[in-house]
Amino acid sequence: MKRFLYVLLAVPFLGWTFLDPVAKKNEEGNALFEKGEYEAALRRYLEAQQEARSRPELHFNAGDALYKQGKYAEAMQEMGRVTEGTYPDMSAAAHYNLGNALFRQEKFQEAVGAYKKSLELKPDDIDAKINLELALEKLDQDGQDGQDEQDKNQDQNQDQQNNQDNQDQQDQQDQNQNQDQQQRDQNQEDEPDQQNQQQGQDPREMTPEEAARILNAMKAREEESQKRRKLKLRGRRYDGNAW
Repeated sequence: MKRFLYVLLAVPFLGWTFLDPVAKKNEEGNALFEKGEYEAALRRYLEAQQEARSRPELHFNAGDALYKQGKYAEAMQEMGRVTEGTYPDMSAAAHYNLGNALFRQEKFQEAVGAYKKSLELKPDDIDAKINLELALEKLDQDGQDGQDEQDKNQDQNQDQQNNQDNQDQQDQQDQNQNQDQQQRDQNQEDEPDQQNQQQGQDPREMTPEEAARILNAMKAREEESQKRRKLKLRGRRYDGNAW
């Protein structure tokens, strides 16, 4: 009945009479377990434990029922009460099941130790050997995945640094361009004054038409400057990637 990841074994009482009430509850639990009614089976095993807590069979069977419900930590507690028992075969099976519960929780290093202990008690257990190999493969895979993840994180950090360096360079270029544009704008504003001074004309005595032309030119330059700033902000909007 045992294959791959668990010993689904309902253990009868060893040397107990058929009329014993605790044995009767254990057998009722076993019958429910075989029907797949694991929660009800667990209740029978726990009831029997109240009257005979020292019997390893009850803890083994309760561990089985808990495991089938996905309660691996609780199953481990029950199996832990069996692993050092006086029955070598049951102890070997308990270590095996303990390894499976650890395996299900992806605690592969601990699972390896449990399978090895099971094999010490029962060296010819093929299933324990298979599961030990599976746990060792998972350990190797996790080690490789961890290295791959570390390499990936390093690559991502390098990409982020490169993106930041590129953005810093772009910001510096934009700043230089803005400074150049401001200098050109200032030079253009100074040109009428220089021309008026060369012609001996007071810049404050310009005609209304000239004043309007200068104001329109300044307004057009300001609108163009604002347009450039808006385009830059849209280009740097956060989209989920690096800036």
